[in-house]
Amino acid sequence: MQIELNAEVVADGAVSLSWRAAPRPGSVSLLIIRTGAVPSYTTMTLGGDTARYQIEHLSRHQRYLVAALGRSAGQVACSGWLSVTPRAGLAPRAEQGADLSAHLATVSRVMIMPQDRRLTAFWQVSPGFIDGLELELRRGERVVRRLTLEPEVTSIYMDSARRVQLVNGNDYTVRLRASFAGQVHHETPPVSCTPAPQGQERQANGAHPQARLIYPSLTLEPEVCIFPEDEAEANPVDESLVCCHCRQPVRWQQYRLRCHGCGAEFIPNGRGDFLDLGQLRFGTCTCCLPRKILIQRQGSGALACAHSGKEHIRLPGTEGYHLIEDLPFGLCQCCRPRRPLVRRGEGVRCSKSDEQHRNEDGRYVLVPSEPVFDASAIDDLLDAGLAEICGTGVSRGG
Repeated sequence: MQIELNAEVVADGAVSLSWRAAPRPGSVSLLIIRTGAVPSYTTMTLGGDTARYQIEHLSRHQRYLVAALGRSAGQVACSGWLSVTPRAGLAPRAEQGADLSAHLATVSRVMIMPQDRRLTAFWQVSPGFIDGLELELRRGERVVRRLTLEPEVTSIYMDSARRVQLVNGNDYTVRLRASFAGQVHHETPPVSCTPAPQGQERQANGAHPQARLIYPSLTLEPEVCIFPEDEAEANPVDESLVCCHCRQPVRWQQYRLRCHGCGAEFIPNGRGDFLDLGQLRFGTCTCCLPRKILIQRQGSGALACAHSGKEHIRLPGTEGYHLIEDLPFGLCQCCRPRRPLVRRGEGVRCSKSDEQHRNEDGRYVLVPSEPVFDASAIDDLLDAGLAEICGTGVSRGG
């Protein structure tokens, strides 16, 4: 397969892209790098019947590198890179020496929290192009489970609710692989861990290297940080707890803070106090154990875990909340940040823009109603220092 990309600056902040590929690809991904001291990355994957696309409201003071990558039946081809400054009168030019392999993201760190018949993995991904993650769980040489994840996912729990049957006292290993264009380009070393009942986690994992292990915090003190640089100084907290309803002792049972008398359940608020679960407006998260408070993000209405930041998504016609890793169709290719895909009628569409998407080789690609993408939201967030573009969208800052 071969693919050739052409670019034209049609107005300030607007770039028209067109491409020719032979044979016809199943999908085409537009690769965009915003250059600078800290480069940022995004991709848009379109159906193979789309041959042109216009990107508007780019910053006329920034330089971008653009390429097109075609995929079909296991074949992958990348065009040459073009350097584009979206300012009227400046013609795009070929970028010499650009190499896609130098711009691929890697999984930089993996941490595992072992609990009662449950493991939770946390990780960080470096800036760069990435369109998929695979988590592999092994028991010795036997593969227990492989999970395919969106690049936006940075943690996941594994227990019986995800049909992962873990046995306390058994040793497991966890590793992650990063892929782009269907090819694995990075693999992390395995992390060894052992599930164990509440209170026995440290003892059960004592023989494993501790650098990649973290343990549940059954306390009212501020939640333990997964990665040390995020940790803030904490003040001592009085742990003598009594129920606000019946004045009986409140204790941890199966990672839940329950009253010994009336059975009421509470949740730490991370500031040395605890709240009655029944009084919470949005309830608790599904990503952490012990559970954390769900909060509403200002301006967006989205609900997120107060500790992990993972978005909890409400889908039309369904009850409860979905995490990104549990969405039936994944995330769209038309919005930044990407939004959930949902079934409407006989098709799959973006829940926000209603743009149609089509399954192509196991991945949903955009079939645009108009070949135009508005990049203003991306550049506004980047210029304000509030976001970073990852492999498939905007990752908002905390």
